[in-house]
Amino acid sequence: METYKIEIFGEDENQIQRMEEVIQPLQDLQGYAIKLLWIDGESETDEYSVFELQEIIDKQDGILIDYEQLENLCYKMQTVSEALIIGDRNEKNLFVNIEDENLYENEIVLEFVHDSHWQIITSDINVIDTFKVAFPNSQIIE
Repeated sequence: METYKIEIFGEDENQIQRMEEVIQPLQDLQGYAIKLLWIDGESETDEYSVFELQEIIDKQDGILIDYEQLENLCYKMQTVSEALIIGDRNEKNLFVNIEDENLYENEIVLEFVHDSHWQIITSDINVIDTFKVAFPNSQIIE
């Protein structure tokens, strides 16, 4: 299975693209289940604890979320320093392909890398095309 990778930066490579902007193309992709495997950062309010959320994620080996839930989470975050989101048209794969050795067998892997840029790794060229349209400054990695 061939995989494709695209890196997303802000307007220039020194600017970080906000998570709520990066996930927007996901709403245009039909039929994908989404699972949040990891998130770290700071929340907008004291009512919302990223640490508690990550504990729940860890206990359940990730949480299945829809696009609207993911978008709401983004708006509760002041900053995101790390994130790992997977997607697949076969929801069962999201429960199996969660370890480092098989993580990239999911159809989509979105990862915020080293607090600097986003990487999308996918086996679906349409995903790459969708993100490239949304982020013309992005770079497709061979």
